[in-house]
Amino acid sequence: MKQVLLLIYGCNLDHSNISFLEKDRLSRFEVEWDYVPCKLNEKRDILFQYDVYDVNLEKNRKCSCRWFSKYLISERQLDAFEYSLSKLNMGKYIRCNPNIRGHIEVIVNDLEYSAGILGTEDNKMLIFLIDEESENNEMIRSKLHLVPMEMQFLTIDNGFSYEEEKLKVKEWIEGILRAIVL
Repeated sequence: MKQVLLLIYGCNLDHSNISFLEKDRLSRFEVEWDYVPCKLNEKRDILFQYDVYDVNLEKNRKCSCRWFSKYLISERQLDAFEYSLSKLNMGKYIRCNPNIRGHIEVIVNDLEYSAGILGTEDNKMLIFLIDEESENNEMIRSKLHLVPMEMQFLTIDNGFSYEEEKLKVKEWIEGILRAIVL
């Protein structure tokens, strides 16, 4: 069975439309969190989750935690959900592997910052998102929507060493700090 986590990300997303799409396209296919099908359903063979990351912290806090919902859907249903998101111009979205999730911490100017990590469905890229785990992230997270879009997320090729990833995340956070202090 294929598993897909769809990351929907952007700035000032329309959370009411995302919720509407979830209710309209997915809700009747919701399954229990620990659901493992005994027999594959030939029509619905994707265990699907989605998560929303809005760089505007106030809007992000208003969205409910969607990570804990799972749906058993078909590829056609997934394509239709993605198509509807694209028609609503709902930020960007990317298919991720729900089994590749992590966390990284770096020190910048003697302060600890952290980021969440997701891996793409094909395992070729890692996506880094400023999280709310570290106290020091609060200033960054509250002003992240003010930096250029290309700085709001970090993507790097999978395969770098942990030390190389930390260096890239540190450089990314330093760049954000320079941009929000100006």
